[in-house]
Amino acid sequence: MDEVDESFGADTAPGPFTLFVHEWEPGREPEPVLAIAMWSAFDRVVRRELRRRSLSETSPHWLGIYGFRGWWEATGRGGPFEDLLAEAYRYVFVERFPALKAQTLAKANIEGVVIASVRNFLHDRRRLHDRLGARLFEVLSLAVRCAVAHGDLTVVAGPAKIGSSTILAVGERARSADLAGPEMLAAIVRRWNDELLPDLVTASRADKGRLVEGLASRLAELELEGVAAFRFGDLIAPLKADVRLRWAALLAPPEEEVSDEEDARGFRRLRRTFEPTSETQVIAADRFAKLIDCVDHAIETSPASERTRDYLRRVLLFLRAFATDEGEGPLEEGGGGDEARLPSFRRLADHLKIPRERFKGLMGTLKSFLERCRERLDGELVRLRADSRYGEEVRP
Repeated sequence: MDEVDESFGADTAPGPFTLFVHEWEPGREPEPVLAIAMWSAFDRVVRRELRRRSLSETSPHWLGIYGFRGWWEATGRGGPFEDLLAEAYRYVFVERFPALKAQTLAKANIEGVVIASVRNFLHDRRRLHDRLGARLFEVLSLAVRCAVAHGDLTVVAGPAKIGSSTILAVGERARSADLAGPEMLAAIVRRWNDELLPDLVTASRADKGRLVEGLASRLAELELEGVAAFRFGDLIAPLKADVRLRWAALLAPPEEEVSDEEDARGFRRLRRTFEPTSETQVIAADRFAKLIDCVDHAIETSPASERTRDYLRRVLLFLRAFATDEGEGPLEEGGGGDEARLPSFRRLADHLKIPRERFKGLMGTLKSFLERCRERLDGELVRLRADSRYGEEVRP
């Protein structure tokens, strides 16, 4: 597959994005030849960025495209990749058109600007729709940079700004060292997760530095595991997969465990607090992100002790994963209702390392934060709708 060259300089010939933006004005149809060339190049850029970020084989719902199991399940109008391409076009060329137009007046070529905008688009979508994956990528990439700074890892190929294609050598091993295979790395991260979870998911901002240092130490010891070099994408992919499986397992209690109806009712009430009103899935996802941010702020500004705030953060992060089914599957497969899929408070307390007797109070506090934040967001939505209706009424 052809790739778009990112090394456009000021004295190069205008590329398809530059020609399209320079000639097109909103409200009129662009020249067909320019539009075809732009869409062909834009398609290649978005496909390449999906591959570069190891997203091409993941579920589209991690980027907010729902109803499909894979990017290539359906093609043509209405297919998942085409939906993403349309969203990327709106983000790059519609919402940012005035800025792009101004760039064409100052530069001979804006191809690199468009490519950077596509990367920002995918980054923003991933942070919004896959917070768990984004967090794990952030923590592991910070740990890699820390290990590089300490001289324990060396970037030998790929981007120095850590990405999926970055290749790292361990210690002072030769640059030509063989890459460790994904299966070998998967076994290693599973052992890491035995000790790192739930901190990988629930560590507070204050504890993140300690977590990153701990991961950096493990990276430095990869040589003892027989790893001479590895590709970052081959390490982050099994790490994410294992964390998701463990969250899924927590949401699927063993058959022999007796269901606690009081626990189930409490979870159902809290899940209803998370559930969006009747908006589209994209709007609902945005509201959900704002709700989580609001509750997180309420926890951080609470007069409670630091230990209590830490417990609240852990429960909130679990409930976020529970409400969005970040474990991939346990809330979708089969029937039986939520009750059959809920962990008991005892099991959850063990997993999150919180005293069982604290749970009832913590859940009550979170419920009050959630209700207060949802009321505020509902009020903002009512005002936005009122402003929108007013605008339509006065439009000439």
